[in-house]
Amino acid sequence: MKKDLKYKVGIIGCGRIASILEDDVLRQKPCTHAGAFDAHPDTEIVAACDINKERLLAFGKRWCVKRLYKDYTEMLTRERLDIVSIAAWTEYHRDMVIMAAESGVRGIYCEKPIAVNLKQAKEMVDMCKKKKVKMVIGHERRWDPYYRKAKELIDSGGIGEIRTIIGNALSDSPPELPVDKYGGGPLFHDGTHLTDLLRFFAGDADWVSGYDDRIGDRYIEKTAIGLIHFKNGVHAVVEGGGVRKYFNFELDIQGSEGRILIGNGIKELYMTGPSNRFTGFKELERVEFPNPDRGINPFLGGIEDLVGCMNNGHESISSGEDGKAALEIIMAIYKSARLGGERVFLPIG
Repeated sequence: MKKDLKYKVGIIGCGRIASILEDDVLRQKPCTHAGAFDAHPDTEIVAACDINKERLLAFGKRWCVKRLYKDYTEMLTRERLDIVSIAAWTEYHRDMVIMAAESGVRGIYCEKPIAVNLKQAKEMVDMCKKKKVKMVIGHERRWDPYYRKAKELIDSGGIGEIRTIIGNALSDSPPELPVDKYGGGPLFHDGTHLTDLLRFFAGDADWVSGYDDRIGDRYIEKTAIGLIHFKNGVHAVVEGGGVRKYFNFELDIQGSEGRILIGNGIKELYMTGPSNRFTGFKELERVEFPNPDRGINPFLGGIEDLVGCMNNGHESISSGEDGKAALEIIMAIYKSARLGGERVFLPIG
């Protein structure tokens, strides 16, 4: 790309993660698709689409976007876009990605989870490969400087060999929603960040055993719990939902010589040292968590990654394949739960 030109961006979906969350005074900015594309020096939002006219007009006014559409197929047909950002409901991701790739765009930023099922996810990944389109999935914690510092500590042996990871994405009980439309419940929508980060830290999984609490097979779960075994011998336990009166997202990464606690509002490092309580024993002692050498906003990091992939031809650290693999772990947990906790080996689709 020439330095005096910007990639033209069209955004599908003008709701919370697309734009509205920028109004949250407590969140680090940018915290939306539009906020990140607006902040990046090499991208420009030129078009947007939403089925809600009021929301669409508010988006256009906020981001100074004049070419507004209620039908994404019309936007993709009429506009000559370089990048499409998909911030619509998960059930529409497949069709939107397929059409965007066929329209001639060079990059797609797709909100998580990638799709409602593995068949759709595979179709999306395959089409992007066929059309040579770079697709990035919005698991934004992969670009967060503290999660990246945690990975650096792990990869360098800073806490020894990883033995166990315990993760939770806890929230209140969801409404009774059909699986075929919504894909899944708390483990699916918030827990996708958990399963993605497990792969970020521990690599590929080879089997899972799962449990869930739901009203029949038709509706999404209230709670899902999975035991996950990774190819490198690491074990993980994850819980999504749990019917809590609070939201919590946290990973407890336990190594042979130390421990990392990281999540929403927490970043702690513990290292092995002589016990102050028991002679001849060693225990964990909290030490200062190292500051990242370079910090970047996680949402802006995702756009920087996409632009870099388009410019240089490499794959994203949060590619379509990564999004599909995170979804596969969740679907394997659901499948195991239906089989009474029986081990389900990956891949399943």
